Amino acid sequence: MVVNAYAPSSPAYLALLFSLLRVAAGSAQVVTGAHRAAAALPVRGPFGRPSRIVRREGEPPLPDGMIRFAGRLVRSGPSNGQQLGLSDAAASAGAKVLAAVPLRLGASRGCLLAASDSRRAFSPAEMAGLARVAQDAALTMGDVDVLLDVERRRLGRTLHDTLGQTLTSLIFAIDALDEHLESGERRRLTQPVRAQALKAVRETREMIDITIMPVAGQETLRRIQERVRELSDSGVEVRFRNDLGKQTLPLDVAHCVYHVAREALLNVRRHAHAGHATVLLWCNRGRVEIVVSDDGKGLPRKVVPTTGWGHFGLAMMREHVEDAGGTFIIQSAARQGTRIIARLPLPGVRTS
Repeated sequence: MVVNAYAPSSPAYLALLFSLLRVAAGSAQVVTGAHRAAAALPVRGPFGRPSRIVRREGEPPLPDGMIRFAGRLVRSGPSNGQQLGLSDAAASAGAKVLAAVPLRLGASRGCLLAASDSRRAFSPAEMAGLARVAQDAALTMGDVDVLLDVERRRLGRTLHDTLGQTLTSLIFAIDALDEHLESGERRRLTQPVRAQALKAVRETREMIDITIMPVAGQETLRRIQERVRELSDSGVEVRFRNDLGKQTLPLDVAHCVYHVAREALLNVRRHAHAGHATVLLWCNRGRVEIVVSDDGKGLPRKVVPTTGWGHFGLAMMREHVEDAGGTFIIQSAARQGTRIIARLPLPGVRTS
């Protein structure tokens, strides 16, 4: 089994994030002259479980509840209510002044905080410095992601050129053996081996697909179409409709759209026993929406509720969408199929 050591939930990747947050928190303390500072970021931990990385500087450390509250405030956008909320949060932490700015690393959105024990408000220059630290951290993580993406693609090519080619050669060898076996009973003995080899080829292709991250725009659409063709080849009649028009998708939104499409189509192929499936993609009121539906057997009742997910693929889809600031909906009933809906906001476009 080949494991990507720098997958977003791997210990090595999380260690990189932790180091970057430590530098960001320390820099925030320096540029603002704050007594205390913190940098926090939601992440997916091992096995896809939602988690959070927090790095604090100064004593006493800023409390968890206040950091979570400040993170929710900065994600909601600037307002008078936000400033009032930060003042209340500062008082609860024993600080006189608190400043917070959004911290976005990849698809994750956290916050960077500075707290002062004096009554002097942070100056415009200090606030600009705090925002610049958050921006520099995002740019640094972007550079790291580019380097990791190159490594992921190299790993994907290696999987294709080694394990993938070996398994394909094995299938050809089984077929050649079949042609030379005179006994029908002996030929039947090769079928389970061939079926397992085909399964291994499909799983290898899925590993390559996961390893090589999609890019924005037409590449995302092309790869969704590839997954649609794979499902069609398995015997399911699939309809794909793209109504995005000229709308281009930012990289993190495109990644999320592709992840939902891939996981949903894999679920249809593996579990749904469906005859038909539909993939719809469009943009409306500043949001991108993708819907994947099928006419299969539906999901077990315990999997459908919006909390307490029991299905790993569905949980991962939900986390991807919510990390990107979107909403995830699942509709299913026994013998009536399943519908997966993901709605993702486009940065800089107001919704109504």
